[in-house]
Amino acid sequence: MNPRIIRRITPGALAAFAAVLCLAAIALIPAATGQAQPAKTSAAKSGVLKGWPSKQRLATEFLRLLEAKDQAGLRRFLDPAFLLQRGDGSYLTKPQYLKDPSQVDAFQVRNIVTTHNGDVRVVRFEAKTDQIVDGREVPGVWIPRLSTFKRTKGLWRLISHANFLPPTS
Repeated sequence: MNPRIIRRITPGALAAFAAVLCLAAIALIPAATGQAQPAKTSAAKSGVLKGWPSKQRLATEFLRLLEAKDQAGLRRFLDPAFLLQRGDGSYLTKPQYLKDPSQVDAFQVRNIVTTHNGDVRVVRFEAKTDQIVDGREVPGVWIPRLSTFKRTKGLWRLISHANFLPPTS
């Protein structure tokens, strides 16, 4: 290299050049190792189940949306034909239910059993909840539930749900 050119480079310029070179090298590391940064995608909408959700996901999604007080997710998740059957004999349609959904503060599920036929899945499980329905607290015991899901245009929606009375001791 020409010695005259080297003398013209100041120590500050050399440091700046080294810093830029280091930043460029760091930026190239993911590409060189095959770990390119994933493209940013929009967050998945809540209340939308695609593919083949696990039986755990099917059993908990309704309660999860209620616990999160996610009205928009609940509106997406409930099928237009949704019907809720309560243990006391009362029932609600989707529009009726969305006006005053149950308040769920915590929940657990167990003993999940599923069946399916084509685009229909039926899920039986027991749930223990901290829940208020129509202003009344639901007993915090294991209560059987039954949910039916239908896949339409690749999305699973809750079409019916039944809550049974708490078992007698």
